[in-house]
Amino acid sequence: MLQQTTDPGFGEKYANQTKRIINKDGSFNVVRKGGNFTSRDFYLFLINTSWPKFLGLMLLFYMLINLIFASIYFLAGIEHLANLPPDNKYLSVYFFSVQTFTTVGYGNISPQGIPANIVASFEAMSGWLFFALATGLLYGRFSRPSARILFSRNMIITPAEPWPKLMFRIVNQRSNMLMEMEGRMILVLADRSNNQHNRKYYALKLEIPNIVFFPMNWTMVHVINEESPLYGKTPEDLRRQEAEILIHIKGFDDTFSQVLHTRYSYRHEELVWNARFRRAYETDEYGNIIMHLDEIHNHEPVPETELVGSV
Repeated sequence: MLQQTTDPGFGEKYANQTKRIINKDGSFNVVRKGGNFTSRDFYLFLINTSWPKFLGLMLLFYMLINLIFASIYFLAGIEHLANLPPDNKYLSVYFFSVQTFTTVGYGNISPQGIPANIVASFEAMSGWLFFALATGLLYGRFSRPSARILFSRNMIITPAEPWPKLMFRIVNQRSNMLMEMEGRMILVLADRSNNQHNRKYYALKLEIPNIVFFPMNWTMVHVINEESPLYGKTPEDLRRQEAEILIHIKGFDDTFSQVLHTRYSYRHEELVWNARFRRAYETDEYGNIIMHLDEIHNHEPVPETELVGSV
């Protein structure tokens, strides 16, 4: 009887069929509803969102704030703005708002009287706060640790003596040095008994669970022996049980002196049977090791003459 591992945090009992647990981008396939959205949540959203969304939101806020202040100048009376051109008044007031907000102050248009000066004072202070927050967000995005670990597109099962092996490869896409790497694999199988859709979790023991240095690719291997929860499984068994293999990688970033984490998963349809990986590195004439990052996906079928067994 195989021993299940502790629920890693995704729950076990479900009423209906579920999608994959971990998406290809490493995010969890969980939609959170309810709860109160706070300013702290918005800060975390801006820190974690993509660069195009972040820059787009910053530009949107910048334009919106200046539109609001330009409208306030109109409400306060544009006659309080000296040297305002007679044509395109709203556009001129908007650009005056931009110059005040950024504290540029070219001097072509200037506020006259108490109402306009009060608005300009509040706008200048708002500009300081906006750029202080934007600077903090930029620093947070650049300084937070993040991993760019490339996973092979497929996980493969290679026939070998005395037991077949389940394996996949990873490589660091950045030039920073990672070390003290650790890896974990968890097999998730669906159990549809009693009209329910439950999950069962099994730890997959790695042949080499950790390495000291990570300058090249790392092939992570699980031996499918009699102690493995995959022993005796066929592709049809894994499809029927909606098998998914969860991956957790942890390492130390020598550049930022921080620990990095990354996640990934392989579904049963992403397993390639009776295959082996091709070598993704070579040496040049000077003895340098050349690592081809885009070749870690390459694999080839094992010839029938070399097949020594099946899972």
